[in-house]
Amino acid sequence: MPTQLDKEGLTVVTGAGGFIGGHLVAELRHRGFKKIRAVDIKPLDGWYQRFPDVENHQHNLKDLSACY
Repeated sequence: MPTQLDKEGLTVVTGAGGFIGGHLVAELRHRGFKKIRAVDIKPLDGWYQRFPDVENHQHNLKDLSACY
């Protein structure tokens, strides 16, 4: 049985600055997810695509302090 996802809660996409991650963010937006946090290690100006209504962050997730 498919699980219903919470479109109102926070959805985090790691690797969001790449080709696949960028398309995943676009699809989540298209499907009505309201709060998306996009994270990648690359500088923001090097991302494949960004969206103004998404929280875009550059972080190294190996650094635990970046995960909070």
